Amino acid sequence: MVRKTSVVFLSLLMIISTFGFSSITTHAAEPKTSKVVYLTFDDGPNRYTPKILDILKKKQAHATFFMIEGNIKRNPNTVRRLIKEGNYPALHSVSHDVRKLYRGSSKNVALEMEKTRQTLLRFAKFNSKLTRAPYGSKPYMKKPFRDALAKKGFKMWDWDIDTLDWKYNRTRPTMITSRVKSGLKGKKGPIVILFHDSRGTAQQLPIIIDYLRKKGYKLEVYNPEKHFVKNFWNDKRF
Repeated sequence: MVRKTSVVFLSLLMIISTFGFSSITTHAAEPKTSKVVYLTFDDGPNRYTPKILDILKKKQAHATFFMIEGNIKRNPNTVRRLIKEGNYPALHSVSHDVRKLYRGSSKNVALEMEKTRQTLLRFAKFNSKLTRAPYGSKPYMKKPFRDALAKKGFKMWDWDIDTLDWKYNRTRPTMITSRVKSGLKGKKGPIVILFHDSRGTAQQLPIIIDYLRKKGYKLEVYNPEKHFVKNFWNDKRF
């Protein structure tokens, strides 16, 4: 009887231990899933976009491109190329003008994004619903603007790290890399990094990609089926 009780006790102990260790392992693995970075590029496509695409292809990485409507018209082959190579095309307005977008009707942003969507669809046969408000959603995208955008079924991304490459790309391009490095500190993923299609950014991009991977980050491209909220208003509709 004592022997039978001991066997039962040991069996229960093994089951508890197995499940216990399984839980611990799962919990320990969770932080790894947060080490995901999304490279995003604004204002293209332009003459620097092909160079950026060359780098992404060489590094076997992908990115999300928020594009201006007129630039899509002027560079349709680049748009088609970036899609073919596994990058995601997104929308960044027609005018990129504060007065035209944020002054006057609260429908202005939605209307410009819709026009950009239609142009992308016409030139590249791709229907994108992901937008980025020029200059970021705060303070401009107040509720009436967001309501109009949401009504048309659009999503909206801002960012976690602003590289300020528009400021440094010609004079101090190494600052772009420095801002990525400093910006990662204390942030939990998924992390969205804001770049622009520019010469200095293209110069620093291989260094940045290598650094991110060395630090254990996985580079992802936007996937509408795995959309997550990333806007300064924390508006769950987007």
